[in-house]
Amino acid sequence: MFSREILLKNKVAVLHLKKKDTLFREDEKAANLFYLAEGEIKIYNTDSEGKEFLIEKVSSHHFLGEPPFLLGERYPANAVIASDTAEIFRFSEENFKKFMLDNPESLFDFTKEIAKKAYNKTMKMKSIVHQNPNERIINFLKHYKRSLGIEACEKTIIDVTRKEMANSTGLAIETVIRTVKKMEREEKIELINHKIYF
Repeated sequence: MFSREILLKNKVAVLHLKKKDTLFREDEKAANLFYLAEGEIKIYNTDSEGKEFLIEKVSSHHFLGEPPFLLGERYPANAVIASDTAEIFRFSEENFKKFMLDNPESLFDFTKEIAKKAYNKTMKMKSIVHQNPNERIINFLKHYKRSLGIEACEKTIIDVTRKEMANSTGLAIETVIRTVKKMEREEKIELINHKIYF
């Protein structure tokens, strides 16, 4: 979405982090907005027993923490680097306002990004509330491909674990495993080395 050049030109702070570094923690005041230029970040919550629940994996060229940052709230989840390295641009409130005023064309891109996330969350909630496990998994797979910029008609390896899929769909891991096997038998998906090909 935003080029490195425009971010550096506007003196937006850049962070270089490595795998397992924490970008922000749940309930921490959202003093910064982050733009992931390169890498992958895992967004998750933990329960009282320390069990992780994956919300999503964010890939290059996406923002993180927009709602709590814009509303002056706290981050609702944890963000940890999932790739070997990551390059992240960090906006303060003052820096963000100045950047948007100086680059009004970027405001439209930013607004579209927020709208896209809101739409995807609405579709995810609709899926969880109204659909059976098979439909939930199909919608998850479609969303995963869209998030990578892969057309619906193109097939690709879905690089997520059954546990991550369960957390994202609101299903039990056992239900995901059973449903994936059933979907393979029905030829709705293929399995290659235990990875879903869809």
